[in-house]
Amino acid sequence: MAILDNLGKKLTEVTQTTMQVSKGLMDSAKTALAISAEEREIEKAYRSLGQWYYATKGENPEEAGEYIDIVDTSLRKIREIREEAEAARTVETPVSALFACPACGAQIEQGSQFCPICGAMMPAPEIVEREETICPNCGELAQGPFCSHCGAPVNPPSSVPSEAPQSAPEESDGPNP
Repeated sequence: MAILDNLGKKLTEVTQTTMQVSKGLMDSAKTALAISAEEREIEKAYRSLGQWYYATKGENPEEAGEYIDIVDTSLRKIREIREEAEAARTVETPVSALFACPACGAQIEQGSQFCPICGAMMPAPEIVEREETICPNCGELAQGPFCSHCGAPVNPPSSVPSEAPQSAPEESDGPNP
């Protein structure tokens, strides 16, 4: 059964890696298509500019401004597309935490209630409570018996209020007046 468990783990890892690579390729293809569309607009503007120049022999250069604006706009869009693509590549996509299924060992996402491989119910997540106090010496937040900022001893808050020990009632010879 260990071979099947390991095979299930490897298949899950391969599937996740394949999905991430596919997403990256799809994003790259979208970027390339957007850049190609803008480059086609530039080529059209160059062609129109050349036709205008040939027809007017370069007279009245103000008329060429329309074509120059088209080229400038497309070049700006290409630069923005490339910057967005670069920013998307540098931003790490948050990877959800994985843990091993206690029944079959498959790697599954944190927060899953059932294993997608074997169907086993996942245990409830543990809730960890920490005691935090303010250091009486420096005023920083301390976690534990000593302050991590200044090293002074810190008394952790007690969850049960301490009561002063009561002394035994004094015996009297008679009723209290």
